[in-house]
Amino acid sequence: MVSSYATEMLGELPTEVPATNSRVVFSSTPSVSLIEPTRRAALALAEIGSDQNYLAIHLALSFSLHKLFEGIEAPVPGLLVIDQISRPYYPKGGDEKRLQEMEKDDDQVAMQKIVRFLFEETARQAGLQVILIEHAYIEEDPEYVAAVKGRWTKASGVKLIPSDWPIRV
Repeated sequence: MVSSYATEMLGELPTEVPATNSRVVFSSTPSVSLIEPTRRAALALAEIGSDQNYLAIHLALSFSLHKLFEGIEAPVPGLLVIDQISRPYYPKGGDEKRLQEMEKDDDQVAMQKIVRFLFEETARQAGLQVILIEHAYIEEDPEYVAAVKGRWTKASGVKLIPSDWPIRV
């Protein structure tokens, strides 16, 4: 079931060849591979290439597992914590980035597609909460802006972990 869910979800996310239109094969060993559509070759994760593909596969698998947990009423908390979905698209640098700062239009479209996926999958799965820790700030998306609970930028000086917290000795 996880493979079927993940394959469907992977089709909604931005990917590059060989992950585009591929079938996800997930087993409990744990093992993940893709069946590449043209040659029907089974590819291990190490063979699928780009950060964009890795991100798409991990998102598809994470949401697929939660969909399975919901369906079988497993006692698993409905929570996903996701860190930096923008990593494959933005240049290095630790401060907040705007969508227009991406070098390529394709990257902007990919980020918007991923954000839509997050919102839509979270809405489809009852009881699922997603916490996204992200350098990107997509001000063009009113739903994204409304969902942001905190912005920690260098300019504001506000941090996720305040500077005055005690240091462990």
